[in-house]
Parts: sequence; structure tokens; C-alpha cells
Amino acid sequence: MNRSAGHGWWADAGRLAQLLAGAVAGAAVFTLLRIPAAVLVGSVVGSAVANRVRAGAFQHRAVGKGIRTVALVVLGSVAGARLDAATMHTIGHLLLPLAAGIALLLVLEAGLAALLITRYRMDPVTAVLACAPGGVSEIALTGADLGARMGVVLAVHVTRVLAVVLVVLPVLVAWSGSS
Repeated sequence: MNRSAGHGWWADAGRLAQLLAGAVAGAAVFTLLRIPAAVLVGSVVGSAVANRVRAGAFQHRAVGKGIRTVALVVLGSVAGARLDAATMHTIGHLLLPLAAGIALLLVLEAGLAALLITRYRMDPVTAVLACAPGGVSEIALTGADLGARMGVVLAVHVTRVLAVVLVVLPVLVAWSGSS
């Protein structure tokens, strides 16, 4: 339940400031520790830690939708800025292996989502988004808009990102440096 629904946007301004401060602190700490994807992973961890200080998730609809909209515009513009002619040319040359990789990921995603739905009685939207390949921020924003169980979706994606940047990436870097 949203305890501030009748009090308007400003009732949760302190809570929003607390979450943003946690995100900035987490990003700074992870950056100082030179953890890969420090800003993204650190901000998720930092805001999650800040959220533990108070009971209940921050769910004010007006604030949440506004922040999600701004975040999607920023993410879209950052991605769009990277799509220059050289990138599009590279995608054209790699179209067949990219299509095969995407198809394989979608088959694996569908299988894992089906397992979550049938064995663990998870709703289909949450199951698909939990298994979907993609970035934490994009999946989180999409999941919030579609009404997914965000705790499940974020837990799976943050675990995946942490495993990749803290385990897989260092192993691959060490392996490639030794060959």
C-alpha cells in the first residue's frame, strides 16, 4: 500500500533523496574498488541498501513513472548515440551470427520462463522478464511498466550481472592475458 497516496508527491521526497543518495554512494564505492560496471551495479546495490533502512519498497506512482520516463529517454539517447554508420555496417556483416545468437537466447529464455511458470507458479510476465537477456536498467523499467514482481526480476538480473562482472569477466581477462 502506498502510504503517501493522499499526501502527494512531496510526502516521499525524503525517501527519494535517501534512495538517490544510496545509489550515488554505491556507485562511488564500486568505482573506487574498480569493480566492472561500477556505476550501474553500485547504484543498484547502494539504493537497495538505502531501501533496507525503511520497511517497504518505494512505490509512489507519480515519482516512479516520471523517473522511469526520464531514465528511458536517457537510456534510449545513449544507445542511439552509439549507432553510427560504422556500427550499422558491422551489424550488417554480423547479421547471420547475431540472428542465430538471438534465436538461441530466446529459446533458452522461453524454456527457463516455462520452468518458472510451471514449477514455481510464477506469473508469465515476471518469469519472462526474469529470464530475458538484457540490461538491469532496461528490464527493470520495462518490468515496472508491465506490473512484474520486481523483487524477483531484479534479484535474477542483479545476480547475473554480478556473476558476469565479478566472476566471468575477471576469469576471461586473466585467461586472455595468459595466452
